[in-house]
Amino acid sequence: FFATVVDSLGSDGINMGGGDELQRLSPNQTLGLGMMSGVCSKLVNYPLLVFKNATQQGLPLSYNPAVVYRGLPMACLNLGGTTAVQFGAVGGFQKLVTRGEKRRLTNNEEMGTSFMGGLASGIPCSIWELVMIQQQRFGGSLLGTPQKILAENGLAHGLMRGVTVTMGRESVFTMAMLGICPVMQRELVARSPLDTNQALAAGALFAAIFSATVTHPLDTIKTCMQGDVKQETYTTVRKTYSLLLERHGARGLFKGLDWRIGLISTTFFLVNKFKGIISPVAFPEK
Repeated sequence: FFATVVDSLGSDGINMGGGDELQRLSPNQTLGLGMMSGVCSKLVNYPLLVFKNATQQGLPLSYNPAVVYRGLPMACLNLGGTTAVQFGAVGGFQKLVTRGEKRRLTNNEEMGTSFMGGLASGIPCSIWELVMIQQQRFGGSLLGTPQKILAENGLAHGLMRGVTVTMGRESVFTMAMLGICPVMQRELVARSPLDTNQALAAGALFAAIFSATVTHPLDTIKTCMQGDVKQETYTTVRKTYSLLLERHGARGLFKGLDWRIGLISTTFFLVNKFKGIISPVAFPEK
């Protein structure tokens, strides 16, 4: 699969969407680059997200495009906005670590700043994903859905539902996408016969499998809670965890993992690829 993607996109040399080059961009530039890269990525692989969410909630899969693409604008806002926050926060943490000095970050610094950037991005990401999941289940408009959730459930028990598990998930996710993935790419290019794009594909696949597996229980709990805002079945994080174990055993926490690995693999590759395409065009002076 990845060989096909690499061949179709060409073999021009690129840098990763993460890496330490984000410190060279201004805050507005990193936000814009993240937004554009995220939106382009989500336009390509959105059905994988829909199938993953449905599987986690035990809902039937629909292949009707009118149903599959329900909530796409919010999904684009979610990934674009979250990626923008991640790029911006990671770039900010990188500048703090280097204290303005223009130098390459160590591998540990790169992964640590990515982890912190992901933690910060979990707050807006949780709200956007809640709205998206509600749209996927029940329809509704981009503005009407959050207004309804807020009116019926309030802020703490409504729009902020699932925020803690989202922050935990995003911290590891971002560390993998903007830390582990670029580190692996550089190491593979330096130590193997792989070219840049092949190393990107391999790094994306490894980082995706790692982050998807480690964080999937958090993602499953979050998805179930956000799909049930009225708390008819899933209430708190702890009770949702216990209920999934009681009903399905440990496998219940990993429902939809196959869809999520595919989703994250393509997201890692596409975000980094689109970043490599967009950055030199949008910010040639950098």
